[in-house]
Amino acid sequence: MMKRIIYISTILCSVLFAGFLYITKEETQESIIFFPLDRSVMFTVATTNLTLIDAKDEDEHILEWDSTSILDREVFLRQDVSLLFSDGRLKAKTSEWEDQSKKIAQYSKITGEDSSHYVAISYHHGEIHYDDNHIKSTQKMSGDHLYVIDSSFSSLESFREPKKTTQKEWKDILDHATEQNRAYALANLIDHFDINTTDYNQLPLSELVEYNEQPLFELDNEKTQQTIGKLWEGIYRNYFLGIKLKDGTVIDPIGSSEPQLFFHKDSSHILILFETSEGDPIQLIQYVPGSH
Repeated sequence: MMKRIIYISTILCSVLFAGFLYITKEETQESIIFFPLDRSVMFTVATTNLTLIDAKDEDEHILEWDSTSILDREVFLRQDVSLLFSDGRLKAKTSEWEDQSKKIAQYSKITGEDSSHYVAISYHHGEIHYDDNHIKSTQKMSGDHLYVIDSSFSSLESFREPKKTTQKEWKDILDHATEQNRAYALANLIDHFDINTTDYNQLPLSELVEYNEQPLFELDNEKTQQTIGKLWEGIYRNYFLGIKLKDGTVIDPIGSSEPQLFFHKDSSHILILFETSEGDPIQLIQYVPGSH
């Protein structure tokens, strides 16, 4: 069986005895590799759902975060990746893979504080092996968002679209706060990396879900899907698994800002900009397939 695995050694318990070092566990993490798309293999289900469960106590609430995908047939490798942002910052992440499967279902309960706007995006991927020299991919994205009002001035509630005046007011407050934080971080990133924004079309990562069936900016549908697959391959390796700093240190992405995607108008490359939880500026470059 042909598998691509990134090995991450984790020392849970080590004992130095008579010159020998014993390591009790080795942790493995599957990697996402994008191959040319096979249009004959399709997702029958691809969903991400956010649901407010209940109050944990007077200061915290519990959110259920579900991601499910089903293919129309069993394939060599299935993997789903899901990111949850709260007010523009990475709150949590999940990933699961299965050999010789068509379905993946992920369920998580997340504890949150105060009123927040949660946004989740999932990338559902399948690797199809006809033989070792004939490998294809299938992919789809899904997402959800939820406003949670957790305030001492009102009862705990949630909504996707406001239906009451108070909900509209809370939506405006949370949207304004998120946009301010995003704009501040983005201004610093653009200045730090000296980016001429007039050369780019900009999109938050969570809004990429809107391009399952429509083209991205100047790209056609085929190039869009190739670009999305390669983007997620890079996001998984360089953001989801950990952020590599200039000194080579790899840090957890939790608390980092939502990646902002800058698509160059000549369709040559994409800049992926974000800052770590400590405010370190990060820039990744993803070249558009076939552009060089």
